[in-house]
Amino acid sequence: MKKLKKIVRMVLVALFAAGVLSLTGCERTDDDSEQVDTAVQNELSEETSVRSDVQAATDTVQIQDVAQEQGAEKDSIMRAYYDKEIERMLELRKSYLDGNVSPEMKILEVENGESVVAGTLCYIKDKGDFCLPDRELTDEELLEIIEYNYKKRVALNGKTQEQMDEEDLAKELAERAMLEEKVKAAGGISEEEAIEIARKAMEADIGEKAKELKVYISPKAESYGWKLDLRDITDEDDYKGNIAYFLQFDNAENMKEPEDFKDYFSYNCGVNAVNGSISGAYSISGDTEYLDYDDLVWYEH
Repeated sequence: MKKLKKIVRMVLVALFAAGVLSLTGCERTDDDSEQVDTAVQNELSEETSVRSDVQAATDTVQIQDVAQEQGAEKDSIMRAYYDKEIERMLELRKSYLDGNVSPEMKILEVENGESVVAGTLCYIKDKGDFCLPDRELTDEELLEIIEYNYKKRVALNGKTQEQMDEEDLAKELAERAMLEEKVKAAGGISEEEAIEIARKAMEADIGEKAKELKVYISPKAESYGWKLDLRDITDEDDYKGNIAYFLQFDNAENMKEPEDFKDYFSYNCGVNAVNGSISGAYSISGDTEYLDYDDLVWYEH
């Protein structure tokens, strides 16, 4: 379902505001007479308030980070990352930045496409392209990509990761303050009002199931004194309005044992921050390890 993928891979990342990424790349067989194959990856978009431990991506910053691993600047790839690779990359990137893991080797760099060998991950210097093999990448290979992009970003900016994180945070806080001012000037609604509006919409959409779900407030949002994500949705096709609060209700709090997560259920809703109408709403359910985003259910409002 196109709507689902626009949200989950909003890239990914926003959360991030919606962005379109065009990625190309190549792979060469051992036969020197064969030309380098190329392919174009479809758009990846950013965000929504979905739990990081049960959704492949749903935090704006995370999505933008994945976009960077996929070559959002000059780098590009032959194929789109598989869903599992995106999930693993998010986890590995966090562990890498925390200093808990690192690749055993550096990514292979070759001068041009003539030097690429099928089945081998490498970076083509003259193209500025990653060449991804036509198979699932190993953790080691994902870490090599993560480290390559991290070191390149630091070199280009001349700043440490901590400095870049501080700048990103300052930008995020400034954008949030600007949106809050717009909502206030328009006589809009508060976060508390948005939660109640979304709760009523949820009860109408899923009935008795709503009693099992609780609103999820991320630790990050709470640390800033927020309860909900607030986003400009002017350019997003999946939602109606200009500025909206985004929130999620789920039953994860009741899940204690591994088998419990087979019955995960999440209701996600966008509430127009100015007039209180529903900008968009959907639910997803199932085993958190095998959530199929093609089964996402949208509700008409």
